[in-house]
Amino acid sequence: MHGWWGNKLGLGGLTWELTGSAGWLGIVAFTGMIPVMVVAPFGGALADRHGHRRMAIIVGTMEGAVTATIAGMAMAGVMTIPILLGLAFCQGLGFGIDFSARQALIPQLVDRAEISAAIAFNATTFQVGSFLGPVIAGVVITAYGAGAAVLMFAVSTAWMVTMMFVIRQPHAPGPDRKQRGILSDIAEGFAYLAGNPAIRILLLISFTNGLLLRPYNDLLPGFAAEVFRRGPEGLATLTAAAGLGALVSALVLHFRARSRGLVAIMATGVILASIAFMLFTTTTNFGLALVILAAAAMMLLACHVGAYSLVQNMVAPAMRGRVISISAAISVGGPAIGALQMGWLAELIGLRPALAVTSALALVVMLSVLPALRRRTREMEADPT
Repeated sequence: MHGWWGNKLGLGGLTWELTGSAGWLGIVAFTGMIPVMVVAPFGGALADRHGHRRMAIIVGTMEGAVTATIAGMAMAGVMTIPILLGLAFCQGLGFGIDFSARQALIPQLVDRAEISAAIAFNATTFQVGSFLGPVIAGVVITAYGAGAAVLMFAVSTAWMVTMMFVIRQPHAPGPDRKQRGILSDIAEGFAYLAGNPAIRILLLISFTNGLLLRPYNDLLPGFAAEVFRRGPEGLATLTAAAGLGALVSALVLHFRARSRGLVAIMATGVILASIAFMLFTTTTNFGLALVILAAAAMMLLACHVGAYSLVQNMVAPAMRGRVISISAAISVGGPAIGALQMGWLAELIGLRPALAVTSALALVVMLSVLPALRRRTREMEADPT
């Protein structure tokens, strides 16, 4: 996860170096994430059919090769925006398949009663990386450039693939060997969601967060440079503050380790995160901004992990890869569209007004969904059998 954040900050820093434009920050982020919306359902169906571990190894290797290419070209000083867009797109293609396969592995390695704790622990490891990764990436970018930070991700991807060879799946179901087309498998996944209103509500909340709140990360290079007048160290500090807040939230959810009460935590998280991001846009005091950003990220992570845990808690094992892939398409594709529209808004009305507007919209959407969410709370939090 340290490497993933190195890649994220590296791509953002590289884009800012090449363009100095908030709009381009959104375009590059969109280009890297939008393929997930297209390929994730195919990736989930392939993983259900051919094995989650196998797909993670194959696609992870390809993704690492693309990332190493980005790093090498950036460090050689030959990167251009068109090339960066193309390689970021290829990264997104790999991530759309790799992420679905890896996340579907989690419930296969633990008992169903431990799913919430396992997912929260997975989020904890990610947030440890989001806290330490930006600090390391900031030092690396300052000393060696943005390409070296991207190289962190190539190395960590190689390590992930190596660990996949070590993993054994005592609870793993055998691959789906039915002689059906891949489109039939995907259609079965969407039909399953159509018949499950509770999961649809959770995915709607995830999409709202992804579209309107989570793209704040992609604007942080602009906030660091234009609002707070700081360089790579300021960007790393902002991202680390957000990572620290999210880490606290992930640790609390990990040790809490139960589904009961997650709906209330999730809903409260969205509401408070929206308010906190609006407050973040009102200050130019760097210290105060760090505190507010940490609180916003803490609440946002509580919602993200809560929704994801509840989906994993409810989904049938045979449909897990497909449902998780659709969830990935929404939770990653939402920020892709959100980064594009937030970057466009930032160019039009400024960084701070853009984030304030989208945060207010997220608050409105969440308040409108609350009645339906309350009606489905018992179904969502039911203990797995």
